[in-house]
Amino acid sequence: MRRTKGLVTIAALVALAAIGGNAARGSDDLTPAGPTAEPPVTVTHTTARPAVAKPTTTPPAKAPATTPATKQTTAKTTAAATTWTVTKVVDGDTIWASRGGVTQKVRFIGIDTPETGQCGFTEARNALRGIIGGQRVTLTPGARTDVDRYGRALRYVDVNGVDAGLRLIKQGYAVARYDSRDGYGSHPREGAYVRADAVSPKAACADPNAASTSGGTSGISGGISGAWPQAGDKYPCPRSRPVKGNENSMIAHEPSDRYYNITKPEQCFATMADAEAAGFRPAKV
Repeated sequence: MRRTKGLVTIAALVALAAIGGNAARGSDDLTPAGPTAEPPVTVTHTTARPAVAKPTTTPPAKAPATTPATKQTTAKTTAAATTWTVTKVVDGDTIWASRGGVTQKVRFIGIDTPETGQCGFTEARNALRGIIGGQRVTLTPGARTDVDRYGRALRYVDVNGVDAGLRLIKQGYAVARYDSRDGYGSHPREGAYVRADAVSPKAACADPNAASTSGGTSGISGGISGAWPQAGDKYPCPRSRPVKGNENSMIAHEPSDRYYNITKPEQCFATMADAEAAGFRPAKV
């Protein structure tokens, strides 16, 4: 009887142990047995991350496009065509002109005439006087530079629609020069000047060193005796052309005149008649 109770006790302990093992396994494997069992479902809990705004970046502003600098052919802003009054004709290609109380010396663009003492000087100067002397003219820029190395404004000179420089070329008193052919740069009227120069005969001129045979108010040409220049003469003319012509006053002075020795001439003449023909008047004293 006692043995039987012991066996029952052992069997009960074994059963309890088995039940405990099954319970322990049930916490890890919950798959039910049998053909109708559904497959296990695995649930994954994902914690949603908060949305992070991406920083907005503004592209750097582009520098403004740069335009290549344009080469200057005249250096500066070119002056516009303006109307001036001629106050003095210096020679065949240079004048003085005034406008609004301003006076400036003007050199013609693209032409050249004889200088003082050269054959043709007087003829070119007188021809220009006949074209523009004392008149209102239009001065128009067009050279590569606005002024020359002597400070003279470089301009075309037109009077009543006539190009005075071109007129002098056609009359034979000037030549086309100071343009692209000799390193001074082209100018708008160069073609017309060069073509005119090629077909225009050159005007005749008197030898500036020869004594004039023309008559006048004083036939002093060839009649001067003694040393030359005369004593005290600050601005002498050649012996062959002793009459001084001052363009500021347009008065001509002979050697015997009171102010002859201190007169600075822009022109010299053989006789007073020649000076008067050029527009000068004889000095009164």
